[in-house]
Amino acid sequence: MGGLGCHLLAENPSNMNLSQQHFFTSFLFFITTLLLTPIAHAESPTIKTSNGNELGISVSSYSYEEPSLGMSNKGDKFGVNHLGAKTLNGEWFIKDDVRFAYGSVDYVGSGYQPSTPDWYLDARGLIGLDIQGGNAMYSPFIGIGYRYLFNDLRGYSSSGAIGYRRESNYLYVPIGLTHRFKLDESAVLATTLEFDHLLSGRQVTHLSDLIGHSGYSSAPDVTNGQDSGFGLRADMMYEMDDWAFGPFLNIWRIKESDAILKPITKNGSTAWYFFSEPENRTSEFGLRLKFMFR
Repeated sequence: MGGLGCHLLAENPSNMNLSQQHFFTSFLFFITTLLLTPIAHAESPTIKTSNGNELGISVSSYSYEEPSLGMSNKGDKFGVNHLGAKTLNGEWFIKDDVRFAYGSVDYVGSGYQPSTPDWYLDARGLIGLDIQGGNAMYSPFIGIGYRYLFNDLRGYSSSGAIGYRRESNYLYVPIGLTHRFKLDESAVLATTLEFDHLLSGRQVTHLSDLIGHSGYSSAPDVTNGQDSGFGLRADMMYEMDDWAFGPFLNIWRIKESDAILKPITKNGSTAWYFFSEPENRTSEFGLRLKFMFR
């Protein structure tokens, strides 16, 4: 039921689209409020990358879709993240960036199944360069990243469809640019745009969770390669000396996987089927608050 594209099960999920009107209205309202609200602070933040650590928390709206199957998981997530930075020879810097996000999602497809566990871990190592340009700092960067997603749909949907666990593994190259400039002597506006090139993807579908339900006596776990796709990220942070706040957007677009031939036994009869992962789309929009320790 978790989205495996095959001709065996009617238990594939369906779609729940993110509201574009609500998304852009909320985004524009937040940015306008952010830029027009004066905040006093005793310290003067720098536009240059600094040594230190950042600890953050976030709340976000999350949507995963498989358009060809009419499937989606949608819900809210709470996240925590850590970023560490170290400067090298003045302009160069390295960073580690780790984020964990957890929430429950509502499945709609072959029936409806609310509040199913869904979480991911995203870890990256980055290297970049600060380039002064007038009153602004431009900081291009590149690195290597790994994203692991776990979705647990075990149980039954409202239509009686059987769910199972799914794991997504992405290895990717983040390439981006951060632009920072002072709004006044107490605040900096930092905007980051990033493109994520997918190097390899591996999807593990635990069809063995079907065993013992509705006549299934044998079902394999299936691993598919899903190596074509990309991600996009953007955030805009209003930074003071030791804290920052702002919106962020994460997007993934992953192409269809390879196909794997596997047998399944139901009601004493064994048949072979091709299993594949369909094209999928992930969108996450949220707000992040972080604290800097220099």
